[in-house]
Amino acid sequence: MQEDKVTLTGRLAGVGEVEVGRESEEMCHLASFFSGLANPTRLSILILLACRGEMSVGQLVEILGAPQPRVSDHLRCLGRCGYVQVRRAGRNAFYSVADVRVLEMLRLGESLLHDVRLAT
Repeated sequence: MQEDKVTLTGRLAGVGEVEVGRESEEMCHLASFFSGLANPTRLSILILLACRGEMSVGQLVEILGAPQPRVSDHLRCLGRCGYVQVRRAGRNAFYSVADVRVLEMLRLGESLLHDVRLAT
């Protein structure tokens, strides 16, 4: 079965411009992008970085109460997804939100969460 490229340009500009279907390479990459957000620790890291700005792994470990290797693994995942960037200063690594669109995704997520809570 051949998958068609679906576009919703007239209906919702900017959405639906990737090839749909579970076999679509673009869709698999998009799913991986969103799965980067599907963890409470990773979301917590993003929200901390969004609120406090650049932070070291040690600072994140202290606030989150998670083991350093686990926090580092989550930061690598967030980096692969393009959510965070790293700045190295000697042996220290400092992380920050990589793109302002990440902040908008967090705002939208919190807004949806608030609306869902009100509806239940």
